[in-house]
Amino acid sequence: MDRRKFFKVAGGISLFAAAALWARGMMGGGMMGGAGNGAGLKEAGASAKQTGGSPFFNPLKIPSQIEGELRDGVRHYDLRLQAGVSEFFPGVKTPTWGINGPYLGPTIRLRKGEEVSLDWHNSLKEAATMHGHGMHLPAKMDGNVHQLIPPGGSWSARYRVRQKACTNWYHPHTMDRTAEQVMLGLGGLIIIDDEESQSLGLPDRYGVDDLPVVVQDRLFTREGYFAYPRNMMTTMHGFSGDTLLVNGTIAPYKEVEAGLIRLRLLNASNARVYRFAVPGVPSRLIAVDNSFLESPVAVDSVLLSPAERAELVLDLRGMEGKVLRLRDLESGAGVLELRVRRNSAGPAKLPARLTRLERPDPSQAKRKRTFRLQAMGPGRLVINGKRMDPDRIDERVPLGETEIWEVENAGMGMGRMMGMNHNFHMHGSHFWVLERNGSSAQVRPWERGQKDTVFLAPGDRVSLLVRHTDYADKRNPYMFHCHILEHEDAGMMGQFTVV
Repeated sequence: MDRRKFFKVAGGISLFAAAALWARGMMGGGMMGGAGNGAGLKEAGASAKQTGGSPFFNPLKIPSQIEGELRDGVRHYDLRLQAGVSEFFPGVKTPTWGINGPYLGPTIRLRKGEEVSLDWHNSLKEAATMHGHGMHLPAKMDGNVHQLIPPGGSWSARYRVRQKACTNWYHPHTMDRTAEQVMLGLGGLIIIDDEESQSLGLPDRYGVDDLPVVVQDRLFTREGYFAYPRNMMTTMHGFSGDTLLVNGTIAPYKEVEAGLIRLRLLNASNARVYRFAVPGVPSRLIAVDNSFLESPVAVDSVLLSPAERAELVLDLRGMEGKVLRLRDLESGAGVLELRVRRNSAGPAKLPARLTRLERPDPSQAKRKRTFRLQAMGPGRLVINGKRMDPDRIDERVPLGETEIWEVENAGMGMGRMMGMNHNFHMHGSHFWVLERNGSSAQVRPWERGQKDTVFLAPGDRVSLLVRHTDYADKRNPYMFHCHILEHEDAGMMGQFTVV
């Protein structure tokens, strides 16, 4: 059966009904889902009889936490890349990859000041790397394209944690293979704790009032495999699926307390941009990629491009018995259902002050660098006219100096605009967004702390304040690139050393 006909019959009813028909062998041919790119996310809509009145029918999976083992003054984390099988739909087995499990990986808890060793073991049949996204660490411990782990091999990222409390993540950074390896399931959260974060009285009961929310979109074939169209449309606009996963859960719900609920949001999709909101609920933004904001900020929604993170606190006091939805306002789809069941045992209010951020003085910037993200033709995606070459160093950045990096989504070559989203990610440290399109007033609330990734819609230009500290290495480079993963794999990436 053609997939559009299938969704006309089943998908318009619910993901639950679709899965039930599929599991009974009634689906026929084709893919489960819409077109591979630009696909609209379909709202689950199961009948009351099927799910007790809710289209969200799977309990939200909460990734396990690992806090490592202290050996000779170093905290070690044992992490294994492996193939597995996951059951996203009832009775349907999907081949997947994961870390210490069949899909995704555990949440790694680090503490500021500790020396740690993330010990990666690759039991897959192909090589991979594992990048600590958002981590401030030496370039040779970055897990980028140069730190390849062969099948059966091992590699350790060992460093001292030298950054403030934040929510980071890990994922592959394998040359030309990042998009597919992430799509298969390699990835997970890194949470950094410090004395300040633990003294604030924030919701911190992991999986209870402090919830990891790793959001991805996927397509499925009738056999239960992930569908990944390898075509020019995917390369140019990035992969978009029509089925949402949260922590690897389809149509998830979570029972929560009637109090303050902290959502650690990560856009772990290859290319899709989300605007997250819980309509009708007081929401405070408390943290972005690499830091808390100085004070909580009231927001109606938060826009996150691939790899961006944000921490949102919902005030659910007095809402016992209510059913709420985290939604993506870009597509209109529901993401996660929150069922408020009982009074809270957590904190009653947020602190007025979260942290103090020390931003470099922009007037002291020693130089300005420009990065133009362009499509020079079908499948030719470049930065400053160059495709990624692992043997070429594009920039040499002096240690400790303040710089302005201007990044532009320059569209198609020869001055012709092409409606392509991009974003910009810098390894090794963080930056500050000074201006968007020439105005500091256009910098959004979720862009006002320490960042490592920033979104650029077609024609956008951002000014970033950059200073690299602690680690200099003239041989081992860091990366900068678009974090739409198909764009990265197609060449929209460069390298810099800190000297």
